[in-house]
Amino acid sequence: METKTVNLRDLPEEFVRRAKAYAALSGLSLKDFFIKSVEVAMENEIRPKAIGALLVKEGKRKKTK
Repeated sequence: METKTVNLRDLPEEFVRRAKAYAALSGLSLKDFFIKSVEVAMENEIRPKAIGALLVKEGKRKKTK
């Protein structure tokens, strides 16, 4: 899998502290905790219509494989 660097700024200090604690309690790195959390959120919250909307950029749909 190819990777891409993403930097998040201005996250609330309490949020980061809690995320680090959850990651540690789960035996995960903070990176792996965020990856798993985002995957679960996408599986449970984003509906097919919303995915289509996310693929729209400047009025054109991105081609998917």
